[in-house]
Amino acid sequence: MTHILKSLAAVVATTVALSLAGQAGAQEKIKLNMNWTADSAHLGFAVAQKNGFYADEGLEVELEEGRGSAVAAQMVATGQAELGYADAGATLNVAAKGAPIKIISTIWKSGQFGIQFLESSGIKEPKDLIGKKLSIAPGSAMVPLVPVFLAANGIAESDVEIVSAAQSAMLGLLTTGEVDAVAETPENVVVPLAAQGIKAGNMYFYNNGVPLVSLSLIAREDKLAANPEVYRKFVNATLRGWQEAMNDPEAAVDALLEIFPDTENSKEALLQGAVYSFSSLCPAGPGDSIGVTDAATWDNIYKVMTSAMNFPTDKPITAYYSSDYLPAQAYTCP
Repeated sequence: MTHILKSLAAVVATTVALSLAGQAGAQEKIKLNMNWTADSAHLGFAVAQKNGFYADEGLEVELEEGRGSAVAAQMVATGQAELGYADAGATLNVAAKGAPIKIISTIWKSGQFGIQFLESSGIKEPKDLIGKKLSIAPGSAMVPLVPVFLAANGIAESDVEIVSAAQSAMLGLLTTGEVDAVAETPENVVVPLAAQGIKAGNMYFYNNGVPLVSLSLIAREDKLAANPEVYRKFVNATLRGWQEAMNDPEAAVDALLEIFPDTENSKEALLQGAVYSFSSLCPAGPGDSIGVTDAATWDNIYKVMTSAMNFPTDKPITAYYSSDYLPAQAYTCP
């Protein structure tokens, strides 16, 4: 009898041990909907995935390429993705319309967004755009930002002809002279044109009256409240990934090419783009805290949006972002 009881006890102990091991090994599945197709704006995510940083946090992460910041924000708002990677301006506009979403970390703390043009066009400053054709991709973060940029520089919207075109058409429209300028990022315009031997210029929005943060991580408020640790773990692994990407850009590019083999970007183009991406990640240079935007900057963003972008004033800016999911010990720029 004693032998039987001991055997049963051993079986129970083994079963419990296996069950606990299974629970410990189980990973929380989570999906990130990105702003666009993979490029250097996504290097930190690729590194976190490739190097097992997400796995270290007990997460099984799906990185899904996107179709614009507004779409990414809507995907999160409707529960189709646990996380979104979207421009802060587009996100705030979606949230202001009632979407229950919050920004939980700013990755690009200064936007790359701006106006690009051929050096041969004669465009050098914002007012040179008067009477010119400017192309904007529908659904992109540029849609709400361009009017603010124009207003900040004393340019009436009627003084510039806006041409709506897909992002993939931008380079062709620019090089054929069908438009004089495009609202994009230097990575998507200056870098590929340079590869063709064509010199292009760039005007950043944040240097011309629009001091806004850019690409950020967003999540639904109810999901944040229900499982805050999952989001803290994701943010921690992601910021760790960005720090490592800056430490070894070539390995970061290799990781992105492995995870997104269908990207149209070459390794050389991604390395060139990484320079711009890292400058937006760390606008204050070495020692800057990755993913962290302070309250004073948020207040400034709110002033710009409420005064120049018709952003509603019924809620404070703190209703739209949270610092509760950032790591206690900041990851800093090398």
